[in-house]
Amino acid sequence: MDKKILIIGGSGLLGSYLTKWFITKGHTHITATYQKSLEQIPPEIREGIQWKHLTLPDKEQIHELVKGQDWVIHAAGFVSYNPRDRQKLLAINTTGTSQIVNACLAYNVEHLIYVGSKSVLGKEKENEILNEDASWLDNEYSTNYGLSKYLGELEVWRGIAEGLNASVILPSVILGTGNWKNSSLQMVKRIASGSKWYPGGKTGFVDVRDIVSFITVLLETSNSGERWLLCGMNKSYEEIYGAFAKQLGIEKEFKEAPKWLAKLILAARSLFTRSTLGTEMLNQSYGSFTYDASKSLRIEGFHYTDPDESIAEIAAYYKDGI
Repeated sequence: MDKKILIIGGSGLLGSYLTKWFITKGHTHITATYQKSLEQIPPEIREGIQWKHLTLPDKEQIHELVKGQDWVIHAAGFVSYNPRDRQKLLAINTTGTSQIVNACLAYNVEHLIYVGSKSVLGKEKENEILNEDASWLDNEYSTNYGLSKYLGELEVWRGIAEGLNASVILPSVILGTGNWKNSSLQMVKRIASGSKWYPGGKTGFVDVRDIVSFITVLLETSNSGERWLLCGMNKSYEEIYGAFAKQLGIEKEFKEAPKWLAKLILAARSLFTRSTLGTEMLNQSYGSFTYDASKSLRIEGFHYTDPDESIAEIAAYYKDGI
């Protein structure tokens, strides 16, 4: 079953794992997009893939790429917690998704996978347990990034109402290996580089390989029309920092950064640099929430990687690359 596959965001953390997976499964018609330069693409996946440049929300480029594809995986997006990036977030994550949905409808794509975010799940209070049924809320826990992903998801549901076979997945914080300066991998680099501070909250984490596995099952079984939260473990930042430090062989006492200190650091960084971090993310990082992904375990043959195994393997990979 050699499908024609388009991976939008193929050079990112999840996208790079998806490309490797489909290559190993014997697929030979894989197109993947990158946003900046070919240099950002891991060397091991530069061959065997048709790489195309894409800047969302370019309608013409999107239609050219989607035409003729069987499966489309939309794993691209812009992440920022800087209030100045609101319009850019809406353009890329919302309008870009709308254009992808329209193209999938126009060219009768068999299945669209939309990679959303747990940020769209509305939070009312601390220590809340969240699942797929949680609706968007505009309050102190919401962010412009979350809003842009929520509005993007609404475009997917609009496409489903118009006859598109699509699935929505909502990953928690993604753990994997790759560019340690980007995405959630920065946390591993921070721990290894000597930072002693961690945020005071609790959140969900998922091994990137589990997301790939889940997406594959949905595509191969034509399971569409549903929303899936993916989370392999719920841990406080204190726990996750301690677990990585142990596997990295770092003996150090980590301390919770007071919220006022974190706010001061982020505000200064936002003022003097064009950082995508900002004080908007503080209530998210310092909030304690549990993510219930039990629905995903109803999918036959799917299971989550053991959390200790994930952390140990990521730490070992980091140490090998130093």
